[in-house]
Amino acid sequence: MKYLLISTFIIIVMSSMSCGHPCVEAKYYFSMTEAFSPEKDSITVGDTLWITSSHSIIFLDSITRTNIDFSNSHLGSPFEILNFPDTSQNVIGAVNDFEYLINYGALTDNDSLPNQNKSFSYEEINSEYRLKVGIIAKKKGIYGISVGDDISVSKKNKGCEKAFIQIINDNSNSHLYYYQNFRPTYQISNYEKTHLYCFKVY
Repeated sequence: MKYLLISTFIIIVMSSMSCGHPCVEAKYYFSMTEAFSPEKDSITVGDTLWITSSHSIIFLDSITRTNIDFSNSHLGSPFEILNFPDTSQNVIGAVNDFEYLINYGALTDNDSLPNQNKSFSYEEINSEYRLKVGIIAKKKGIYGISVGDDISVSKKNKGCEKAFIQIINDNSNSHLYYYQNFRPTYQISNYEKTHLYCFKVY
């Protein structure tokens, strides 16, 4: 019983220290955009496709309609690269079909699906979150890149404050016909329409 009370006390103290006060998790819902350039439906082997994104550290919370300073946070995004092969009805993870060039931000590998998924993390510069990653094509094929939402962003110094950030593709043409041709009877979802970008490497 003595050890149980001591353990409970330690947990309470550590929880209080993490936020400077008893934790009450604040949940925000933000949105931002990313874009691919050049916005072409095809590139050649050796060409670079850029993914860029930037947003002020001040976000509009879609629930309360108030501006929130969400600086100094672990803002990032999962993404996957898929190949749509001619000889199969199944997509193939294609992370290794490309090389990567980092201007702003960072990349990390995904241990559970290393051939299909990676993750971006944004860099905070001059009161903005910035990302600029070059994807250099190494192989021919038809590809789709899906940039996911950050479903649980937390502040580095305030673990109690968390946010969901929807990251929407801002390209006027995402060339989704490549995906539709691969799955002709499939109805593309709204999520895929706002998160998937397709192109051909020849």
